[in-house]
Amino acid sequence: MNKALFQYCQKHLRDLDSGQLKVSASLKRLHQSYHVGEIDNGWFYFTDKDKQHLIQIVALELNGTHLFRDNYPLPQSRTQIAKKNRSEKVGALKVSHDFILINSLGPLRINQHVITKPTLSALGYYLCASEIETIEHAQIVLVENLIVMANLNQLNIPEQLKGALWLYRGDSQAQQQTGTAYPFFRRFATSNQLISFSDLDPSGLQISLTSGATHWLTIANIDALDIKLEGPENEWFKQHNAINYLEHYCKQTGRLAPHCTMLFKRMKEVQITLKQEHMIAHSVKLTLHAL
Repeated sequence: MNKALFQYCQKHLRDLDSGQLKVSASLKRLHQSYHVGEIDNGWFYFTDKDKQHLIQIVALELNGTHLFRDNYPLPQSRTQIAKKNRSEKVGALKVSHDFILINSLGPLRINQHVITKPTLSALGYYLCASEIETIEHAQIVLVENLIVMANLNQLNIPEQLKGALWLYRGDSQAQQQTGTAYPFFRRFATSNQLISFSDLDPSGLQISLTSGATHWLTIANIDALDIKLEGPENEWFKQHNAINYLEHYCKQTGRLAPHCTMLFKRMKEVQITLKQEHMIAHSVKLTLHAL
């Protein structure tokens, strides 16, 4: 989220738990980019669940920044701070803030250059996001789990994705943070097809819906959800917030795509999830579906 939209939300939504506002350009952008609120007949309708969802998404994008309690983070590196302050860490962004992890099955094609990959197995390339201006891959796939980045050649993917660029969304660890991946991903919305590849669970579907992707890479056959595995299913019962989000999303927007609706319904019926590790280990056939 950029600074202007961040400040708009602080001014107009901080004290609003539910209600309606006259539609503005900022509210349209908020609705389109973050699936927050509902727009009808020139009015923007906002609920407490929308507010909580927005807080979570902004914290994810901006390294834990609270939308309604914190100021917009200053874009300063440690070297910038060290010019004035004896402690280079005071208020500094993480060293890895502007870096992303990307990989591909073949050569990397960025900034009109072709980068040949080494023969040794690797998670990918850890590169400065702000230095990447163009991506000469038709698709960019946002990946939920790091294991995928190391096993691209084990995925049973459609032929059209064999030349895609794969981008790790990151996690909370210092060298794998998420703050840069999402805005980098969305930056190429007009030039590349944006695809989300997540676990097949409520949280994974929520990630995909809020990522900025237009398509979801997921199982081609719904029966794959019933793969026989040892041990109890625990993940489904840990995802109440994501389940509530999806049910609220369906109720408020009515725009959950048919295949997403079918998979979410099936997950609720059997109360089973499928992780990306399972998809790799069992060579589960994957396909693209519009979000």
